[in-house]
Amino acid sequence: MGIPLADAVGLTEREISLIAEDQGVPRLPLVYGEFLREMGRGGGRFLAGTEAFYPGILGLKEDATRLLLENRMEGLISNESIVLAMHQGYQVYWMIDFRLDDPAVRMFQEGESGIFREWDSFTDFLRDEASRL
Repeated sequence: MGIPLADAVGLTEREISLIAEDQGVPRLPLVYGEFLREMGRGGGRFLAGTEAFYPGILGLKEDATRLLLENRMEGLISNESIVLAMHQGYQVYWMIDFRLDDPAVRMFQEGESGIFREWDSFTDFLRDEASRL
């Protein structure tokens, strides 16, 4: 994928379970779980400045729901969604359905009237982010 793994720090199975519990889902998507095992605690410059790593991702679903409510965009994130990142408090990224192995990722940006950006899969999202390094 082009992601520099030298600076990556992964998570334990217990920490991954805590993330699923925090998101209110019974399991996480397969590809997201693999990402967390490899770099769930940090990835060097990858996603720098974005709250996408443990433990900072705990509580993101609640924070994202609040941001969407404040922007009158409630309903974009469902109970089946996994909120995977927030950037500077004005952008939120989520996977549409925990039941899929590699779900689509959507992004909302404060001030927009709906979904601002979308990737066909979490893998595509990672590739796009890696291309910015």
